[in-house]
Amino acid sequence: MEHPFNRILWVTTLLFLCQILGGCPSFRIDRINDGEVIKPLPQELAVGKTTLADVLSFYGAPSDIMDMQGHFSLHYQRTFYRGGQFSLGIPLSDVFKISPTFDAAGNLKRYDEAIFIFTPNGILSKMAYEKGSDYPLWKTYWQ
Repeated sequence: MEHPFNRILWVTTLLFLCQILGGCPSFRIDRINDGEVIKPLPQELAVGKTTLADVLSFYGAPSDIMDMQGHFSLHYQRTFYRGGQFSLGIPLSDVFKISPTFDAAGNLKRYDEAIFIFTPNGILSKMAYEKGSDYPLWKTYWQ
């Protein structure tokens, strides 16, 4: 005796194949890089000795400047955007006055960043660097 679940599975699979063959499938991948390349922290930059002018001469204009209650910080950032979208439309509007559409989408942003925090006198007090683009894309995309 056949289990009713097996019959439902086959019918669902058949309907899905008919939708793909009779519908309008599309797949889109977006890759966008926004910002300048962020260089790794050089050995010459040292907390307590490096000045604002030294950082600006090495990195150039920052992406953002933030006031931090007397201290201030320079942010350098590059964004890596990856996105994907799958869409399946079934053109039935001539027959049923509706056209069902099925969509699935996902995206992932990664950042390369360098942050420098300065005292009110313009002396470097803290710095941080993160190269988010080094992490594998597809391995973390589905997690």
